Amino acid sequence: MDNFFIEYRDPMFGLIILFSAVFVISFVNYWWGTYKSKEEKHGIEQFIKKFEIVSDEDEYKKLLKDYTIPPESLALLAHSYTKSGDYEKAIGLYLIVLERTKKREQKEYVLAELGKTYFKAGFLRRSEDIFLESLKLHPRNEESLKFLSVTYEKLKEYEKAIEVLDSLEELGAKVTNQRAYLKALSIIYNYKIDDLKKLSQLEELSQKTPFLQRKLLEFAILINKPISLELLDSFEIKNLIDLIWYMDFNFMDLKASQNELIQEILDARGIKNGFDKSFAYFEFEVISKLSKAAFYKATLNFEYMCDSCKNTFPMHFYRCPNCHSIAKAKINPVITRSEYEENISFQ
Repeated sequence: MDNFFIEYRDPMFGLIILFSAVFVISFVNYWWGTYKSKEEKHGIEQFIKKFEIVSDEDEYKKLLKDYTIPPESLALLAHSYTKSGDYEKAIGLYLIVLERTKKREQKEYVLAELGKTYFKAGFLRRSEDIFLESLKLHPRNEESLKFLSVTYEKLKEYEKAIEVLDSLEELGAKVTNQRAYLKALSIIYNYKIDDLKKLSQLEELSQKTPFLQRKLLEFAILINKPISLELLDSFEIKNLIDLIWYMDFNFMDLKASQNELIQEILDARGIKNGFDKSFAYFEFEVISKLSKAAFYKATLNFEYMCDSCKNTFPMHFYRCPNCHSIAKAKINPVITRSEYEENISFQ
């Protein structure tokens, strides 16, 4: 038996075995990579067919069929169409680019852009499908994860949105405010618990996340259940000045409030005079002095600016409609002409 295995101690035999093993492993790896590439390409082709659109514009159809135009140029043109709001053309171009693109990284980018275009167009279920397809190519794509979370939020599927935030958190993203906001929404739209319990849970949540104080007050107004004046005085009133300005005092009497900004607003509204301290807001001071001078043709409106992208909107937002940042709304009072009219009788 010793003589039989003597050749196994030959160094050349060992090298042959080693190189043979390397060759077999390399061949299997190459074959598997080619198979997966073909499978991925077939999957993308089948995926594209689900989203094909029909256009009646001949020039647009010619553009899609022109293979001399590089995919990069088509992607740039699609981006321009998206910015101008022509989502149908943008989607058609992105689908063509996706079909022609071979590199995995480029497909990942195009899928993310296509998902965002469907998102802006309001086709949330389609954008969900596309972001999920993008994550199949690269599960660590933060852009796709971010928009997928916002998509689930708009679809009111808050548990799914929170699961996506877990993935973002694993990648190092700060999601504390987003998680708290989604939790607040899940409380409000949970029809299995009564309104008073919702109010209690929102109060507890707002103590940990101050920007949700506004959500608590809004919900209290909605269900006509005032919160305590002591609790309101502890809030960041600068984030509530529009709600305080328009608040019905049959709902909540604020005259006993100890908060200086609330007192300032009451003075500007002419509800409680005698505010003798320096006004924090110039606009409140102007309206206060005008009303004391019996000039009632001026009033206040409010505009809301995102501290991240600096865009301004006419309505309050928790998530910026433009950049989708959370808790970045800055409230600015604006002096405008009052709609006040004298009661004229024609009799």
